[in-house]
Amino acid sequence: MADIKTEAIVLKRVNYNEGDRIVTFLTPDGRVSGIAKGARREKSKLAGGIEMFCLSKIVVHQRDTKKTESEAEQFGVLTSAKAIEFYQNIISDLETLELASNFLKQISRITHHISSAELFSLTRQTLYYLNQFYLDQNRRQLISIYFKLNLAKISGEEINVFYDSNNQKLEPTATYDWDDFEKVFVRRPDQSGSIDQNVIKILRLILSTNLGVVLKIKNLTPFLPMLSHIAA
Repeated sequence: MADIKTEAIVLKRVNYNEGDRIVTFLTPDGRVSGIAKGARREKSKLAGGIEMFCLSKIVVHQRDTKKTESEAEQFGVLTSAKAIEFYQNIISDLETLELASNFLKQISRITHHISSAELFSLTRQTLYYLNQFYLDQNRRQLISIYFKLNLAKISGEEINVFYDSNNQKLEPTATYDWDDFEKVFVRRPDQSGSIDQNVIKILRLILSTNLGVVLKIKNLTPFLPMLSHIAA
């Protein structure tokens, strides 16, 4: 079978035999797993390309599973792995490390039934900017909001930022509350709602553009608690 040559991000690694690892990657075409033979041994040429929190170029030789019997042989064989970007700052801060690890766990779960270039792009952007702003609490929070909302979008559970609970268009002069159960905006006729047009505009931008653009928006701090509540 043909080799898979692609960019990839490690989702998880499991020790196998004495010196090998079974590595699960996220690629633009979906989830790929392969055995990295000798990866745990000193001077392994594969070790640097299968680190957590890095973007790599990999080559996986796919086996013909019809001709194999053992569970191990159901995986491909990783023949090459070269790190392109290593997001080392993530592992230098405990809170950022926990956040990034949680993101990868969520991605790993969803890749069992969803494969898309958008999922790979979201993961790559998230790790890249967490690495850039690993000591900036507000930007970390915004990255988390962006990740959650766009992961829901990719999963087919995108929030509606154009219509309210009564299927009426969201109006610039109206205020709304957020229904946690139904995941919709509820209009408050007395203008007592906690969500105004500013929050809705930010949400629309988060769901329609890349993370780098969102992180350049100024004066978002007052809106972060509500955005986090909606994204939860």
